Amino acid sequence: MSAWTRLYITVEGHAERKFADDLLRPYFAAFEIDLRSCLVVTNRKLGKRGGVLSFPQFAGDLARRMREDRQPEARFTTMIDLYALPAEFPGWSEARKLNAPEARVGVLEAAWQQQVADPRFIPHIQLHEFEALLFCDLSQLRARIADSDRAIATLQAEVAGLAPERIDEGKTTAPSQRIIRHIPNYEDLKVRVGAPAAAAIGLPTLRARCPHFAGWLRKLEALGTTPH
Repeated sequence: MSAWTRLYITVEGHAERKFADDLLRPYFAAFEIDLRSCLVVTNRKLGKRGGVLSFPQFAGDLARRMREDRQPEARFTTMIDLYALPAEFPGWSEARKLNAPEARVGVLEAAWQQQVADPRFIPHIQLHEFEALLFCDLSQLRARIADSDRAIATLQAEVAGLAPERIDEGKTTAPSQRIIRHIPNYEDLKVRVGAPAAAAIGLPTLRARCPHFAGWLRKLEALGTTPH
């Protein structure tokens, strides 16, 4: 009997970790993939986790994790935001010259994979951040935030015609910033409301509306077995 694949997914925030634990972990179990979410360590001495503050910090945390499990059945991936990504990320200078966000993130992921130089690593940078997934079906957010009907309607009109992964990375127009502008208390509800809303939307809809996210899932599925 073949051993399950251990898949470590390093995330930068608590909402992403809850999303990974609640939706991705049970999904990938059907592929005999044991998904293990890990919050990036931002201050090892203080035991602080969460948030990408610098590329060396993130790269060091990832490298330590890869050294701790050198077995061939171990794989490593990430779920971090393109929005506010530190400029010292590999490939940044080349990526910033490109207009299409899909092309930019492709350059960044390829450069990162080349730098790590370990075939067990599958980088993923979210376009443009976790909240983009919520725009696949904003009714799930409305159902979880009281008295948000008017705000959600305004938000839907604001992004009409934009694919979720095409909502940009401006300081006031990134997915999370748009939500907070219309629903200020979302900032305090991100983990408790945002992650369950994304999970409730479901992978079929998330995949259909977010091609880059869907491509990442296909790469991860290929690590395991065919579900029965």
